[in-house]
Amino acid sequence: MVLLLFLMFGSYVLAVAMLSVTLQKVLNKPEQERSDETVSLSVIIPVRNEEKNILPLLNDLERQDVTCEIIVIDDHSEDDTLQIAKRFISTRHTVHVISATGTGKKRVLAEAIGQAKGSIIVTTDGDCRVSPGWLATLRNSFIDGNVKMVFGGVKMMQHGAFFHDLQAIEFGSLIGTAAATASVGYPTMCNGANLAFRKAVFEEVRGYEGNAAIASGDDEFLMRKILRLYPRGIHFVAQREAVVSTQPNLTLRQFIQQRLRWAGKWRHNTSVHTVLLAVYIFVLQVLTGMCLVLLFTTHGLLFLTAVLGLVLKGLVEYVFLKQVCRYLKIKWSPPAFMTLQIVYPFYVTGIGLVAHFIPQRWKGRTL
Repeated sequence: MVLLLFLMFGSYVLAVAMLSVTLQKVLNKPEQERSDETVSLSVIIPVRNEEKNILPLLNDLERQDVTCEIIVIDDHSEDDTLQIAKRFISTRHTVHVISATGTGKKRVLAEAIGQAKGSIIVTTDGDCRVSPGWLATLRNSFIDGNVKMVFGGVKMMQHGAFFHDLQAIEFGSLIGTAAATASVGYPTMCNGANLAFRKAVFEEVRGYEGNAAIASGDDEFLMRKILRLYPRGIHFVAQREAVVSTQPNLTLRQFIQQRLRWAGKWRHNTSVHTVLLAVYIFVLQVLTGMCLVLLFTTHGLLFLTAVLGLVLKGLVEYVFLKQVCRYLKIKWSPPAFMTLQIVYPFYVTGIGLVAHFIPQRWKGRTL
């Protein structure tokens, strides 16, 4: 047991330290100064029940530094989302509102992409906010013809609630990991709230064919399809202008349902490397939970090993997460960080197990 803890915690500490060094290099790279105004953009916004959020996003897009086509596609909203979007476009010719014929995010996205005129497809979510330079920054990444897909940072908004701080830091860890791994040529994840890809490549890999019925993963399954054809074609956009802000979950129930959807896609993953990584993280979190219990139930060498492992893990995660939070401009919360150190192992293992056995829900719909 001592040897297992030593190997798992030792390898994890080394891996996170390497991610931290890599991320620092990525964030310190000189900004892209070239621009290409000939690239045409289509922004796709799939929405369902976003009456409180869609108008601020559309106003953000109207203030962009570049012109673009905007397609809002409504996935059978049960509130006034569709009416709000239609009122917005009444005097605007570059914004289109579509009522989806299919259901589910992938089918809805595919329908909108099929109608898009731009050579570059940009996706975001209806509850997001973007800066005026967002689209220009993403567009400039495609000057290099070898770039097929890019993604930027996504931060959870914090509205003064401790629960929001927990989500922001936890979600930041995923974004930081995605940025670091993509920057060394082995992307592990991305986020559809801040994603752009060439429409021709989307068609070349046949879009979401083969995974359209899976509840989530429109971003990551597409990324893996493109990665297989273009191993060096996926990049992270590090400029802060490319960071998108998204709303946190308001309740614990919403948060759990979201994480269950995310976890549910892992069993459909065909990437050996990704599956092995998921198993490694799962085992590590099980061992972390065990170490927390061992602090109160054992002594001697096993106790000392558990203490050392938890301390080293906490220190390296502190350095990495502080770095990510500075980049995303997330307010750092020591109480939230310490709470995650205790709660996270049990939450991850619980979600990872339960996601395979219960139906998933999203905005009033069973998936």
